[in-house]
Amino acid sequence: MNNQHIRSTMIDKWDGLPIDQVKVELSKNGELAVEIYFDGHGSTNSDWFSKDRLRSNSFNDLTQSSTTNFFSMDGDPYYGRHLFISKSYGICNTDYGWFVVSDISDAASRYCYFDKLPGKAYPYILYGADHHVARFNYDNEVDLADKMVISISML
Repeated sequence: MNNQHIRSTMIDKWDGLPIDQVKVELSKNGELAVEIYFDGHGSTNSDWFSKDRLRSNSFNDLTQSSTTNFFSMDGDPYYGRHLFISKSYGICNTDYGWFVVSDISDAASRYCYFDKLPGKAYPYILYGADHHVARFNYDNEVDLADKMVISISML
C-alpha cells in the first residue's frame, strides 16, 4: 500500500466554496471497490461525513434510515477508528459496520483483531467486502482498501 497522503489546500477554503457533492472512493488493486456520495451544500470540512448528508453509496444495505452507532469523521477516537460507519458494537466478533479508517497512532486501546492487523501499515481502510454490513473482525467479510480518494463537485 502506498502510504502517501495528499492534502489539498481547498480543504482550508471549504467554507467559501459552492460545494454540491462530496465523494469517497475506495480502491483495491487499482479497481474501484466502494463509492459513497454526500450532500455538500452548506457543509464544512468537518461535518460533510454524516448520515444526514448521505446521498447514495455502493453498499446494498446502507441508507439514511439504517441503524448506526457511529457515522462520523471522528468516529471512535478511543479505538483509533475514524471515518467510521458502524452498525453496532459487541465484543469484537459482533462489531458490525460498513467502513472504517483505523489508525492506532492516536488510539487509547487496540482491543479487537481488526484494530491491529498483523503486518499491515497504519492507517488502513476496511470495508464490507460484499457491499453489505460486515463483521470487521472476520477477514472473509471485509476487504482492505489500497487507496481512498475524497473529492468534491462544485455547483
